[in-house]
Amino acid sequence: MESSFSFSESDQRTGLVIVFPPEVAGLFNPEIHGFVRKVERELDGIYVTYALSSGASPTLRDAINAARFVGCDSAVVIQSAQHDPVRSVDWSPGGDWLMASSSVGNESDISAVVDTYRSALEAADKAA
Repeated sequence: MESSFSFSESDQRTGLVIVFPPEVAGLFNPEIHGFVRKVERELDGIYVTYALSSGASPTLRDAINAARFVGCDSAVVIQSAQHDPVRSVDWSPGGDWLMASSSVGNESDISAVVDTYRSALEAADKAA
C-alpha cells in the first residue's frame, strides 16, 4: 500500500503548524508572528504557520489548508504549551494521517518546537 503523504524534512514538503493555547488571541498578534518566523528560520525553508486553539482564526483547519496551499504534502502539528489536546478536525475524506500527541513545555522555546518537529518526522519514518 502506498502512502499519499510524505513525512520528510529533507524535501521540505512537510510543514509545521504550531497550536497556541486558548489564552493567546489575535490574528494579527506580532508576538506570535515573530515566534513563528523565528521557528521558520531555524528550520531553514520549512513552511511554518499557526493555529489558535480557542476556535478563533486561524483555526487548525485554516492552518492545514494554508500548508496544503503552499505545496506541503503533510504537516506536523505541535501544541506550543501544555494544555488540552487539539480538538478533532473534520479532515478531508482521503489521505493518510499520522496522529501523535506532542506538546512543548514552554510556548516561547523555539529550540523545543524545532526539536519536537524533527522528532515527529523521525517517528513518522519509523511508522509502518
